[in-house]
Amino acid sequence: MVLTAGALVCATGNSAFADILEDVPVDGEDNTHQDGEQNLTCGNSARLVRLNAGETVHRERTCVDDDGRTRHATGHAKGAQAVGGTTLGPQANTAQTGKQNLACGNSADLVTVNVVGTMNWDTTCVAADNGHLPRSKGQREHRGGARAVGGTAVGPQVNTAQTGKQNLYCGNTDDFVTVNVLGTIRKYTSCTATDHSLRPGNPYRGRASADAGQTVGPETNTAQNGRQNQTCGNPGTGIEIPLGQTKHKAKCTVVDKP
Repeated sequence: MVLTAGALVCATGNSAFADILEDVPVDGEDNTHQDGEQNLTCGNSARLVRLNAGETVHRERTCVDDDGRTRHATGHAKGAQAVGGTTLGPQANTAQTGKQNLACGNSADLVTVNVVGTMNWDTTCVAADNGHLPRSKGQREHRGGARAVGGTAVGPQVNTAQTGKQNLYCGNTDDFVTVNVLGTIRKYTSCTATDHSLRPGNPYRGRASADAGQTVGPETNTAQNGRQNQTCGNPGTGIEIPLGQTKHKAKCTVVDKP
C-alpha cells in the first residue's frame, strides 16, 4: 500500500467537447513492485489515447511519506520484480528495492491530442526521514535486488529497476505521439528524498536489471544501483507536433545527512 494524499481538480470550460475518452478504459499496462521503505509511485500515466478539445483539465497528485508507512516486503529473497505481459498500448514496468525510491510524474502515453485546450499535470513526491522513524525489525539485509522485465506492447515501453538508497525516477516523458493545436500542455514534477536518520549503512542491496521487451514504439530501459541515482526530466524520443505551447519541468532533490 502506498500512502497517497491526492487531489483531482477538473475545471471545465464551455466547450461541447469534453475529454470524451476520460471514462473509457483505454489505459495500457502499468506494473509496479516495491520492496523496502519509503518508496513512492505517484502521478504516472500509461494511456492508449488521451484527447482534450477546448477544455481546461488540471490534475494534481501529491504523495508524501514522512512517517515510514510505505514499507513494502516481498516475503522472499528475490527482491522486487515487475514483469510485463502482452498489451495493446503502452507498458510501464517498475521494480524498486531500497529506501526512498521515488517513481513519480512519468508518462508513456501512446497518443495525446490537445486542441484549443489546456492540460496541466502537477506531481509532487516527498519522502522524509527526520530521524524519528521506527527501525525495521532486525535491520536484516535484503539482497534480492530489483528486476524489470519488458513484455510485448504496441506503444511506448518503459522498464525501470532501482536498488539502493535514494533513487529517483521522476518527470520522464516517453510519450509516442503528441499533437498540440493552439493549446497548452504543462507537466511539472517535483521529487524530494531527505534522510536525516542515524541508522548506519543501507540494508537493501543486490543488482538492478532492466530487460528489454518487444514493442512497436520507443523503449526506455533504466537500471540504477547504489546511492542517490537520479533519472529526471528525460524528454524521450517521441514525436511532438507543437502547434501550441508545451512545457515539461522536473526537479529532483536528494539529501542524506545524519
